[in-house]
Parts: sequence; structure tokens; C-alpha cells
Amino acid sequence: MSNIPYRNVGFFFVFLMLLVVAGFTPRIAGTPFFGYFGQIANAGRVPAVIHAHAVAALTWFALLALQAFLIRANRRDLHRAIGKSSVVIAAMLFVTSLLVMKHFYTTAIETFPRDAVLSALAQSFTGLTLFVLFFFLALKNRRNIYRHVAYMVAAALATATPGLARLGLYVVGGLPGILLVVALIYATLLSFLLHAKIGLRQPVWRGPYPPIIALFLVGHAMDFVGRQTPAWLWFADKIVSIW
Repeated sequence: MSNIPYRNVGFFFVFLMLLVVAGFTPRIAGTPFFGYFGQIANAGRVPAVIHAHAVAALTWFALLALQAFLIRANRRDLHRAIGKSSVVIAAMLFVTSLLVMKHFYTTAIETFPRDAVLSALAQSFTGLTLFVLFFFLALKNRRNIYRHVAYMVAAALATATPGLARLGLYVVGGLPGILLVVALIYATLLSFLLHAKIGLRQPVWRGPYPPIIALFLVGHAMDFVGRQTPAWLWFADKIVSIW
């Protein structure tokens, strides 16, 4: 039992989900972040699309943890059977994410300059793109537990980023809070990389973590710099034009 690789990764997924819930709980002053879980008593005032997205996201994290604990319990049969539902849940998360982006755009465009709203869509778009890419790679490598877990961890971090960013804004505030969250994401990936190298004796440079880190770097470059470029504004304009 103790020789099962990543036998404790389920606890990581649970902890990550708790951080996301914490990030989406308080209202953050000076931002449009109203604190979804802090407004449960006023749920009727929250658009249905936000509720649907919250359910899809929580189901996604719960499934990640459940699947990891099934492997820990050596129930690979249940892991494989339940794993088929991950495609449906991931699709739900993808669709509801797009609907939330649309809701944000149609609401924000009434108050803020168009270019500012299009720029703000960059983080959601890059995060969703990373999630889809990492989830696809996890499925493609489902018969290789080392790569499969690595890409699932990456998909979880991509999904968790909005909640983690809100938590950083609430606890630390401003740009320092965002940078702290970004640093923690890379620290987490480097920790998994070192565990793969030292604990599991897996190759590093031919393994999944260097390309995962590189893709996160591209995504964060887009979030901090690329979103202000004419190329992104043009691309974002094409996206919202079909909404």
C-alpha cells in the first residue's frame, strides 16, 4: 500500500478546494468580487449561471479528491468506472466558465471602458485554456500514473487560480497578494517536481513538470502583460462578438 505513487495527493486536492472556497467567501473591498459563499443567504440575488459554475467547480474538485483516495485504497476498478464521468464534469466546468465570462462582460461593459473589460477577460481565458489543455493531457496519459497525476495537479491549479487570487487579494491585498499566489503556484509545482525526482525516482527534464511550468509562465505572462496588447484586445473582441 505504501508503495502507491502519489498516495497522499488526495489531501492536496482537498486542501486546494478549501482554499478556493475561502477565496470565494469574503467580499473584497475595491473589487467586483462579492464573495459567493458569503452570500449563500442571499442566493436568490445571485445569477443562476454563477450557481451552476460553483456546483461544477466543487464537483470537479471533489471528484479529483475522490479519485485520488480510491487509488490510495487500491480500488482501481472504481477509479476507472468513476473516471468516465470526469469528461462530463470537465465539460460542465468549461461551459459554465464561458457563461460566467459572458455574464461578466455583459455586466461590466455597462460601467467600465470596453478595452478595460476586454483586458480583464484575459485571465479567465488563459486559465480556462490551461485547464482544458492539462485535462486533455491527463486523459491522454491516463495509463502512466506519474504523468497522469502531474497533469491533473496542473489542471487543478489552473482551475483554482481565480479563488486563490481572491484569497491573496483579501489576505495580503493588491499586486503583492496576486504575486504571492503566483509564487505559491510555482512553489507547488516545484515541490511536485522534486518529489517525482527524489521520492519517485522519475526523470525531471523528460518528465511533465518542465512543460507544465513553461505553460504556466506563458499564461501568467498573458495575464500580466499580454492582456494589454492590441493583439489580445482584437482577439477578445472577436470572442465577445459571437456572444
